[in-house]
Amino acid sequence: MHPNPYAQKLVAYMERQGYQLFRKPGEINIIYAEGASLDGTPNRDENDRFNDLGLLLRFTGSGEPEIIHQAVCTTEPGAVATYSAQARQLGGVARVQLTQYLNCWKLGFHKSNPAHPALVQCAPMLVHRDRNRDFKRTGDPLMPAWGINHHGTRPGYVAKFVGIFSLGCSVRLHWAEHLAFIALLKTDPR
Repeated sequence: MHPNPYAQKLVAYMERQGYQLFRKPGEINIIYAEGASLDGTPNRDENDRFNDLGLLLRFTGSGEPEIIHQAVCTTEPGAVATYSAQARQLGGVARVQLTQYLNCWKLGFHKSNPAHPALVQCAPMLVHRDRNRDFKRTGDPLMPAWGINHHGTRPGYVAKFVGIFSLGCSVRLHWAEHLAFIALLKTDPR
């Protein structure tokens, strides 16, 4: 892949926010853009849809940012999860804060399933609990959460709705793209 204007915009945004960027050779930055299409343009960001953008960004030897992976995903829980008894017991389904998380995930397996490689949560984090089930973070309390992973749907399946695939996890729609995401992360020297 090669440097592009969208990669440069992402870096500029992250720098304005004071987020850490990993720039050493081979280091990969994981970025999600909620309500963004594959080309980075905003979409309608409808509830219960795979309409977010998952990206992997690294820097070239000359210091230019390059997007090495982009995929359709969701960073938001589905409707089934939002209205589930489990969500109600937890005070609402988890909605990840719009911030940078460092050192919260490691390579592993989603729900300990060796057939489902994933980035699994390995450190505490706070999430918004969508107690009023309005599919928004506004006014929702921040509470601790566990099990917030980066995973895929399942092999050979393309979901129309997020449904139960996400209770707060970031989920890639296409299994092959999820496996490519994991394979690239395994190349990061850290």
